[in-house]
Amino acid sequence: MSPSGGLRWHWRAWRSQALWRDTRGQIADWLAQVQPHSDELLLIGASAGWMLPSPWLQRFRRIQVWDLDPLAKPLFAWRHGPALRAALTHWDYHCGDALKALPRLLENHPQACIFFDNVLGQLRFHAGAGPQAATQIEERLRVIKQQLGGREWGSVHDLLSGPGLRFRPGQVLPPARWRLLEPKASPESDAWLAPLGANGQWLDHLTGAVFAPGTPICDIAWPFEPAYWHWLQGGWVSPPRR
Repeated sequence: MSPSGGLRWHWRAWRSQALWRDTRGQIADWLAQVQPHSDELLLIGASAGWMLPSPWLQRFRRIQVWDLDPLAKPLFAWRHGPALRAALTHWDYHCGDALKALPRLLENHPQACIFFDNVLGQLRFHAGAGPQAATQIEERLRVIKQQLGGREWGSVHDLLSGPGLRFRPGQVLPPARWRLLEPKASPESDAWLAPLGANGQWLDHLTGAVFAPGTPICDIAWPFEPAYWHWLQGGWVSPPRR
């Protein structure tokens, strides 16, 4: 059992499909605007792909999927396999720690683009507590970004999470916000939380520096539980083509 995966996670994802439907739609809308140059994808932390749209995955000729969870492979096949077969997309699912193996994966797939599927924000739950753990996570994210230098890559991840207004399926989800990432947070940027009724203490997932300032990003609200929200941030980095 992982702090951010396993049978408990899959059960929650399955029973929350109606609650998460609009968030999945906003993720799909954002990814529809992402036009990768490569036709090969390294998909890291995919789990069963509960929040991913099959049409975006169908853009690729080959996909290498990685996740720590041994239960995820058959569920990913159930959710996305038919669509990928219909698009003649070849995919392989690997059970392992792709973040630790990232330098080797990048070397073995020099033309692939990389997408981190809601995994970078989960490092917060694997490093214990205290200021030393936070420093270790921030350093690990810095190293990952350094390893990705010159590559085409993207991520959707938790930025903050905490209690807010109760949300039920059928209600209108706050619209996604498209913007260029600012050098530092401002009251105006945090005001996006107001429609969520954010209250109490929210958890910082320590991903505020995953993207460089000026990166086009999309902020998405996720009612993880009816009265508990996650602020998701998606972004895509496209270095100049040579």
